[in-house]
Amino acid sequence: AAPEVLIAGCGTGLQAVTSAQAYSNCKILAIDLSAASLAYAQRQANKFGLSNIELAQADLLKLGEIGRQFDLIEAGGVLHHLAEPFAGWKKLLPMLRPGGLMKVALYSEIARRDVAAAREFAAAGNYQPDLEGIRLCRQAILRLPEEAAARSVLRSADFYSTSGFRDLVLHGREHRMSLPQIAEFLAENGLEFIGLETSNDVRDAFARRFPDPAARKDLAAWHQFEIENPETFLTMYVLWLQKVVA
Repeated sequence: AAPEVLIAGCGTGLQAVTSAQAYSNCKILAIDLSAASLAYAQRQANKFGLSNIELAQADLLKLGEIGRQFDLIEAGGVLHHLAEPFAGWKKLLPMLRPGGLMKVALYSEIARRDVAAAREFAAAGNYQPDLEGIRLCRQAILRLPEEAAARSVLRSADFYSTSGFRDLVLHGREHRMSLPQIAEFLAENGLEFIGLETSNDVRDAFARRFPDPAARKDLAAWHQFEIENPETFLTMYVLWLQKVVA
């Protein structure tokens, strides 16, 4: 009842607004480094009449200084852009109450191999993340031969918008991870894997490959499934976790 929710890296507020509508009687603290993004997020919260969202400009790496704990922490678009994602993730753990839940989204090393190739191509060409650089880089990728790995980003809707392309190919920092790496971090930091948010099609395919219901909570099984189906997490891993009660 009335959960306290932290959204780390809320951007322009979509996640905060969605969560405020999803969790009954919740109180949300949504933080971001960008004052401009927070201003837009506040306008959206006002637009939807949401008074249960508190927005604050803050550095995730220093957030523990506020001395608060939460029932649910969501980190959907920030950890993979930090210099050290696992170090940033650890900063959030003391703020999660025992038994509390955590929703974390991370880029997949396997699924984003073609994105990595496009990013390497852009870096080699020294394309800049401004309008001109985005246009030039996009045109250069379109001219690549059909078999070029970097050209596979044409399948992404983000390729065709300025902000989407910047985040996909020209973002200054991106880290990708594997499920075994994530499993190791969870084991070392007292977090239990509950499940992955996926589509119905993926869930059905996984159940056919691993009929035992217990496999749904086994990251090793999900890793094997991803190896066999490398585009499963083309968008992101979205993991639900729980803080183990000592």
